[in-house]
Amino acid sequence: MVNKFLKFNISDNGNAAGILASGPQLVNADDIQSVVYADVTGIISITLKGAVGIQAAAGGAATDPNQLAVTYGARVISILCSTSPSAAAIPTITLGSKSPDKAVYAAMTANPGGVQSTVQLGLDDAGTPLQMYFRSFTIATATIA
Repeated sequence: MVNKFLKFNISDNGNAAGILASGPQLVNADDIQSVVYADVTGIISITLKGAVGIQAAAGGAATDPNQLAVTYGARVISILCSTSPSAAAIPTITLGSKSPDKAVYAAMTANPGGVQSTVQLGLDDAGTPLQMYFRSFTIATATIA
């Protein structure tokens, strides 16, 4: 990997909150473990390296009801892709080469001559191809089964 950060330009002009959340988001490329695109939801899921412990309420073990139950989770970045900057419109993807996760891979292996590489989305595979946009960016902890 040549660059240090991936830059995602979030475009959401659907309402005031979306406009405030719009703009660039940086992800440390060294921390990425996997990238998956779900064509049914239009969401790119980026799983980051390293598990985190999640403690539940007391009563985790039958032998010691005061013991905390601990499960493990991974930090996951979810990015919604859309063919509209103002509404959730799932892109039509029929060819794997146009899938948004391929744009992430291209940016990860790019040689931008700096510390960041911008993830650029192209057109989807609709009858009349539409430009794709990143509309939201959230980070959450997902339980590891």
